[in-house]
Amino acid sequence: MVRHLGIVWPLALITSLMIISCSGNTNSVYDSPPEVQVMEDVVIDNETVSEPAPTAKVEDIQDHRWKSSATEMYNRLLASLDQQNPGFGIESPNREKAESAMAYAHIAQSAALIGDTETMYHAADWLVENSSSGSATGWGLSFEWDAYSDGSTNPSTTVYGITTALAVGGLVDSYCQSGNANYLETAVKALDYFSLQVYEDDLGQFFAYSDQSSDAYNTHNVNAMLTHAYARVGILTENEAFLNLAENTLKTLKEAMTEVNGNITWRYTAPPESSSRSDRNDLVHAAYIAYGINETQKLLGFNLVPEESLRVYMDGFVHGGNPKEFRLSELRNSEEGERRARSCGLGMYIAWLSSIGDFDSASSLLETIEHYRTSTGSYEYVFGSAISLPRSTAHLMYGVATLAAGRDNLEIC
Repeated sequence: MVRHLGIVWPLALITSLMIISCSGNTNSVYDSPPEVQVMEDVVIDNETVSEPAPTAKVEDIQDHRWKSSATEMYNRLLASLDQQNPGFGIESPNREKAESAMAYAHIAQSAALIGDTETMYHAADWLVENSSSGSATGWGLSFEWDAYSDGSTNPSTTVYGITTALAVGGLVDSYCQSGNANYLETAVKALDYFSLQVYEDDLGQFFAYSDQSSDAYNTHNVNAMLTHAYARVGILTENEAFLNLAENTLKTLKEAMTEVNGNITWRYTAPPESSSRSDRNDLVHAAYIAYGINETQKLLGFNLVPEESLRVYMDGFVHGGNPKEFRLSELRNSEEGERRARSCGLGMYIAWLSSIGDFDSASSLLETIEHYRTSTGSYEYVFGSAISLPRSTAHLMYGVATLAAGRDNLEIC
């Protein structure tokens, strides 16, 4: 039985936010992507201070071996996108070209991490300017979509949980890089709105897939990434309601975990949703789950799912020398064992490796990204398809940016 728990919380009080002018970069339109170098400094209270020396497993990054190659890859990926509007393109196969909120989310976060402030402002400003539709604040798709093939078609104004979680990540890192309070305020408004989409089932509290009542399914990758967003912004703004949401949903994710042959795993959705995809995750959604759980636990001081167990779960996607679309133990046929991960999955897997400090393994996948490059310089969404989607390329950008920066988000604001 699913119960709707959404309630209205007031906008979190945000105090002492230093606004740093970005008039020279806001809504910038550039003829060619800027060649960037990794930024070593951050802005805190209008003063530039040096980053503290990296610790544990990051020491190898200090010789710039991985920074330079990852930054070079970032520049190539950025150059493959539309030069005036990098989030513009085919949002999904067989769809018309449109601006993609998910693409701008990861572009903003990637650029913030790597110190490419021109691209960061361009993407973050787009997210702010395109965050509202009527009374709703959040982000979704440019087209109508039946998310669960259950006969209920969502309007193009639907706010989706995963897109909102990624956009919040991009805005918060852009805030941390720039001090622009508007970015953080927009993130808080979006999380306030999505707090209305809270339900409860036998596993516990969860976020709906979207703000449409027909999408009130317990979908674990959405929960994991939103849990991280609520935890991070809750700490940053001292919002207890957000922190409680994060803690409760983290516990639900633990309850949703199952074990198969001694290894942990998650379904895509909890019962009663029973579509053909409901029983397992592909790489990108598994990476959302592992990353979201692990990063939330770091923020809240929990250890409900040990990092090593999450690593074993994610390592199961690497077989035959490359990250694959599905875990070896969850294949349905031999063909799936040869199916390489979509590029969005590859990008999130690199980000996952960076988040646990395994920069050696993350850097080894830089060459793999080039396997997805087409003759025109774009990067394939599905390996061998020659179809490129900005949102998938943006996932790759996020992965390489975490490697270049030696971290998966900007913790100091």
